[in-house]
Amino acid sequence: VAPDTDITVRGTLNDAGAILESEFGEKLFETVDRDGWPDILSLSAGTSNGRTDGLLGVDAFMRELRRQRTLLVACAGNNSSATPFWPAAYADLPGFEDAVLSVGALRGDGESGACFSNHGAWVKAYAPGERLISALTGFDTPVPYVYQHSTYDDCRYGFGYACTCRHPRHTGALSEEGGSGKPDQVMFEGLAQWSGTSFATPVAAGMIAAHMSARAETDPRAARRQLMDANSEVAEVRGAKVPALVPATWRPVPVALPSPRT
Repeated sequence: VAPDTDITVRGTLNDAGAILESEFGEKLFETVDRDGWPDILSLSAGTSNGRTDGLLGVDAFMRELRRQRTLLVACAGNNSSATPFWPAAYADLPGFEDAVLSVGALRGDGESGACFSNHGAWVKAYAPGERLISALTGFDTPVPYVYQHSTYDDCRYGFGYACTCRHPRHTGALSEEGGSGKPDQVMFEGLAQWSGTSFATPVAAGMIAAHMSARAETDPRAARRQLMDANSEVAEVRGAKVPALVPATWRPVPVALPSPRT
C-alpha cells in the first residue's frame, strides 16, 4: 500500500497484546521515547471500559499526543459492538479530531462492515479487514499457530454470510464442551491470512502514508484530512453509509449471503 514508507515495528505489547491498563500508556511512551514521535503511529490494540470519556491508563499519553504532530491510527476492536473502544474512540472526543483516526473492518466484498467489527459514530473510517493475505516474515523456520476457538456453524453475530466465524475450519479448546481440550495447531510460513480491525488499521495507515509520499505532504494530520475529503468510497454499516478507505492494490471477493427464508 505504501512502498515508499519507512516502517519501524515494535512488539511493545507482547503476550498477544495482553497488558494491564495501568501499563498500557507507559508502554506507548516507551515506544516514542525510544524512536521519537513518528509521522503515523499504527496501533492494533485497545479495550473498552464502558465509559464514554476515555481510558485512564492512556490519558497522559493521549494528552501528550495532542501536542505532537503524530497521527494515531487505531483499531476499533472486534466485539461487534457500538461501545467505545479506547484509544480509537478518542477520535470522537473534542480536541482529538485531528490526532486520532479510528478504523473498523470491511468484509471481504468491501460493501459492508465485517461481522466482528465494532461500529458507531466514533469509528471514523473502515478499511478491508477480512481474510487479508500478507507475507509472514522474520522467521528462519515455519512458526506454529494454535487455534484456541472453534469455528462456528453460523455467524456468531447473526450476519449470516460466509464470514470469518466460519473460516477456516478448525477445532479449538476454549469453545469446545466435552472435547479433548487440545487445540489444533498449524504451521505458517511464507504467506498468512488474517482478519480483524487490527489488520484494517495498517491498511488505512498505509494509505495516509502513501498520500504523504505522493503529495510531498509533511503533515500526517493534514494528509489524513486531505485523503478523507477526497475519498468517495462508501460502505454500509448497520444501515449507515460510512467512509471506506480501499487501496488500489486490494481486490474484493464475493460474499455468500444466506438464502431468504420463506
